[in-house]
Amino acid sequence: MFDMTAAVFSRRQSFNAVNSPSSATSSSTKKSKHASSSPTSGMPTTASLDLHYLPDDKPVFACHSCSKVVALQDELVSKAFNGRSGRAYLMNSTINTSLGKIEERKLLTGTHTVADLLCASCKESLGWMYIKAPNGDQRYKEGRYILEAARIIKENNW
Repeated sequence: MFDMTAAVFSRRQSFNAVNSPSSATSSSTKKSKHASSSPTSGMPTTASLDLHYLPDDKPVFACHSCSKVVALQDELVSKAFNGRSGRAYLMNSTINTSLGKIEERKLLTGTHTVADLLCASCKESLGWMYIKAPNGDQRYKEGRYILEAARIIKENNW
């Protein structure tokens, strides 16, 4: 895993350096490329912030359409899965994703309750989340995610 405190601290330092009064010529002529600011406080609005801070040296998986980071490679559980478009990965967690409609889907190991996993940025389908498994030997999948290899990019960052 990684040290979240250090990652947030380094991002705050970068944010403060970009948005300090000495680095900006004027608030009306120069806007930060990292976040928009509230007209009343000068602080970034919540809607414009990406709250999933990651160290630059961690290997990640990203959306193939928009290159938004969707998972840390450290969260990989298994590569022995199949998706709709071929090889897939079982993941403990994802970030920068949203879930679609919950539905019953007939898969190779039985009928599972799943929700499609979408990229939060471009809404591209990346795989699905297991909500409920049909029997006891499949319960390890519940609450975990499938990322289809054809829909993601592996970025090693080393």
